Amino acid sequence: MGKILLPLALLLILFVWFYGEKQTDYPVRLNQTPVRIAVSTSLLSAPVIIADKLEFFAREGIYVVLHPLQGGDICFEALVNHRADLATSSESVVMFNSFKRTDFTVLASFAESDNDIKLLTLHKSGITTPAQLDGKRVGIVTGSASEYFLDTILNIAGPPAITPIRVNIRPSDLAPALLAGDVDAISVWEPYSFQLLKQHPGEVNEFSSRGLHSLSFNLISRKADNQVFYEHHVRILKALKRASEFIVLHPEEANRIVADFLQVPTEEIAALWPDYLFRLSLGNSLLSNLQSQGRWAMSSGTITAKQLPDFRSVIDPVPLDQVQHMSLVEHR
Repeated sequence: MGKILLPLALLLILFVWFYGEKQTDYPVRLNQTPVRIAVSTSLLSAPVIIADKLEFFAREGIYVVLHPLQGGDICFEALVNHRADLATSSESVVMFNSFKRTDFTVLASFAESDNDIKLLTLHKSGITTPAQLDGKRVGIVTGSASEYFLDTILNIAGPPAITPIRVNIRPSDLAPALLAGDVDAISVWEPYSFQLLKQHPGEVNEFSSRGLHSLSFNLISRKADNQVFYEHHVRILKALKRASEFIVLHPEEANRIVADFLQVPTEEIAALWPDYLFRLSLGNSLLSNLQSQGRWAMSSGTITAKQLPDFRSVIDPVPLDQVQHMSLVEHR
């Protein structure tokens, strides 16, 4: 009997040792209920996707569940309607909503690009310049960077004033609407423009627009939750910082992870990758962009307000400052 118990005891010791060691890789969870992140199905969301898939959130003791949605505007809606606890969106979505409410806050920017949004037409339409869009139907995603980008191009082309007919269309429906002739042009972000150009070579005209508009992608929370979930936010930002560093060190693996999540070919993500910069920030450039876009929204009549909101009231630098301070201490 003793001979049988001895091996069983050894097995039990090994079992406890092995699994005990594995568990020490991760800190004790701060939350049992998941933090729901509404994440836009865009390459701009790469750090959030990678932090989840490589378990960087788990390594910070945070239980996160991603909810993929088409566009930062829809992610923002999910946040303010309590279907998500955090959301990813462009600064344009932040700007539009700042005129209507102040119950949310930007925790950090984690991605930037000056070539994410494209203005596309069909070759057969004969439209090759922005001036030719006057009176034409242009598909946009209202209240997003898509709308602001369109006006950026039109303002550069004018005067005289160019006034297209704006048609609000969901991101995934923009390309089909153009091909069907429902609109004459579309202002659309990646990967939709890349897919349209690749699937219909020689049929689609892309306006030259690199560098005309630099957008950021941001992590947003409800303001009322800031103090309650402060520690969660700090740890989530630490995970995003680790993901950004992983992107720099392992770009090919990062491409594969994002491609799998977005369900697009890896070659497609690799082709677009050089247009993006992934890093955590929350500086004056975001505030400046919000202010310039807010002035455009008022002058164009897109927003009926008479004065700019105080965009500083929807930016919370405290969690990111804590992350950056911790990083400095760790590197000493």
